[in-house]
Order: sequence, then structure tokens, then C-alpha cells
Amino acid sequence: MISKDFLGKIPIFKFLPEEDHISLVSLWKMKTMRANEVLFRKGEPGSAMYVIEEGEIEILLPVDPPVNEVQLSILKEGEFFGELSLFADTPRTATARALADTRLVEMQRGDFITFVMERPSIGISMLSEMAKRLLLTNELISSLASKNPNEEIEEDLSFGDRVSDKIAVFGGSWPFIFTFGGFMFVWITLNTIQAVSKPFDEYPFILLNLMLSTVAALQAPVIMMSQNRAQKKDRLKADLDYQVNVKSELMLQQLHKKMDRVLDEELSDLKKEIGQLKGKQKSPKRPSK
Repeated sequence: MISKDFLGKIPIFKFLPEEDHISLVSLWKMKTMRANEVLFRKGEPGSAMYVIEEGEIEILLPVDPPVNEVQLSILKEGEFFGELSLFADTPRTATARALADTRLVEMQRGDFITFVMERPSIGISMLSEMAKRLLLTNELISSLASKNPNEEIEEDLSFGDRVSDKIAVFGGSWPFIFTFGGFMFVWITLNTIQAVSKPFDEYPFILLNLMLSTVAALQAPVIMMSQNRAQKKDRLKADLDYQVNVKSELMLQQLHKKMDRVLDEELSDLKKEIGQLKGKQKSPKRPSK
């Protein structure tokens, strides 16, 4: 049985007085589910709200192959779902399935309506929480446009990441090759021609080799850090492309359903008109006097 302390942690109930929590406790019934067990499917009639006491529930939206299902969210302990069924006798808008062994508490619509009629404050609290969820849904719908992975990565870059990117960009450019080639030419020339003074790095240029080894040792990890970020950017771009493709597919499916509905209505009207015309043609003509 659900406790009033646990009930007080649920957002839509936590602002209610303690006496209302005590009255609400008696309306809930325990329900257990095994992993991968389906609680309800999209389109089924709904008449109850659920609160997760232990375990996880995933909310899925069935779509056509090859995707089949799109995961909308994963609900954990203390979260609730199915609240729309308490206010209206509407079909379920998604499928709920247990990810692990889960323990739920269930409240039926009839018990809830009786309780709300006696205490309207709980209805106002639930409507406020549902309004927040609708706002989140509107934000999700308004984000149908693809995000820029460059901007997403740029927001999380540290100072060291930016420096390594600059070094990697300069190290893989023609200016670096010409600059480094010119530096080596001047170094070798000064230490080969002994016209002014004794060379500071005689052949075989041990100091130059040490500098080259040091530059190579430092440049390799810097380039690897930049490549790792490039891989993260590619993965983010792939995830964003997948999300956009799924959203586009859902919109196309909805468009197809609307077109099919319009065509069915037009065919039905056309059949009626043909039936009326045939009825007029078969009706006998009155003999002239």
C-alpha cells in the first residue's frame, strides 16, 4: 500500500494538506509487473492513473517499420503517467512497458472523481502539473528543426580544448609547413656555413633532432584530442539526423492518414451521388395524358 510520505513526493500531490494525503492513500491499489511486460497499448481505453513505486517504465510510440517503436521517455520511481484518463474517457496516446521488475500503484477514474468532488484543490494541483507537461510537449514539437552540432559542441568546449583545436588546425596547414621548413633551412644553413663563428649545433644536428622529437611528442596527443572531439561531433550529428528523420517519418504518416481519410470521404460522397443518379434513371416516367 502506498504511504502518505511517498504520496507527498509526487509533484501533483505534494502541496495538498496532510488530511488529503491520508484520504488519498486508500484510493490506490498495488500492481506488480515483470520486465518487458506491457501495461497498456496505444489506442486502448484508459481509466486509471499510475505512480511508479519501484522500477522503470518506458513510454513508447508505435510507428510503422522499419522503426516500429519510438521511445518518448523513461519514467522512474516517484513519477506518474496516465493522468489524462482520470479526466476524460479517451484512448491511450502511447504504449507503456516495464523495463525491469516494477511495482506500481493504480487509481481508478471513478474513485478519483469522487475524491475531487469533495476536495477541488487536488484537481487544481493536477491541472497545474499537466499544464507544465503540455508546455514541455510544445517545446519538443517546436524543436523539429535540426540543431547545429557545431554549436552544440562549441558550448561545452573548455579553454584547453580550444587551444588544442587551434594547434591542430595550424599544424595541418601550408603556413605551418612553410614556416617550419624555413626554420629548418635557416638552422641547418647557420650550422653548416662556418663563416662567422663556430656552429652552435654541429652536424648531425643533435639539438635540432631533440627539438623535432619534442614537437612530434607534443603534437601527437594534441591532434588526437582534436580528432576525439571530431568523432563526438560526428556522433552528435548522426543522433540529430536520426531524430529529425524519425520526426519527419511521423509527420509523413500523419499526413498519409489525413489524405486517406479525405479520399475515403470523397469516395463515399461519390458513391452516394452515383447511387442517386442510378435511382433517378430507374424511376419510371409518368405517361403523358
